[in-house]
Amino acid sequence: FPHFNRGDINDYMIRSTMSRVVYKDRDFPAHDLSALSKGDIIIGNDGFGQYKGELQLVINDLPKDDRKNVVARVVDSELFLIDYIQAWDTFKFVEKK
Repeated sequence: FPHFNRGDINDYMIRSTMSRVVYKDRDFPAHDLSALSKGDIIIGNDGFGQYKGELQLVINDLPKDDRKNVVARVVDSELFLIDYIQAWDTFKFVEKK
């Protein structure tokens, strides 16, 4: 399934919620907890309640949040693309080889 930015946008995260629906019965133990920077790709861990498993893309820096695991990062040369993702836009990640 493609990711999409929810319609109720905020200034800090692009939220793609399908992952939390599809993987709601999976465990997401806490790991890789650090301050959050623009371009970090995070997954809500088991401590995040109903948002467990939700994929989020950081658009503005935030302090460390023990409920969010940093799982990947957008490469610096493509960070500018984040600014083009609007409400309800679909997007995907492509692994850099």
